[in-house]
Amino acid sequence: MSNLPLILFLVLFFIIVVPISVLIIVLVIKNKNQSWKGEIIDKLISNKKDFDTDREETFYTVKIKIDTGKEFNMAVDKNRYDQWNKGDRLEKVKGENWPKKIS
Repeated sequence: MSNLPLILFLVLFFIIVVPISVLIIVLVIKNKNQSWKGEIIDKLISNKKDFDTDREETFYTVKIKIDTGKEFNMAVDKNRYDQWNKGDRLEKVKGENWPKKIS
């Protein structure tokens, strides 16, 4: 029997699945190692429509300015979006996935 299908499967597995898995693990570890304090300076909602299924998705984003002056956007779920307001202070503690509202 030919081992060609098995070899092709393993090659594709190591070319596609392994790098994507490593990338996800690196991003999660990088996120957990961050710590910062900052303030929400803006809240954004964007809607996108999938033209294949006509399904509309809503994305929630908060713009944060950390105490060092750097600004970045953070995608959040609807619950956090509703609970957090402009001007709220957030603290991201090293080892945790999400920042917490501190005021």
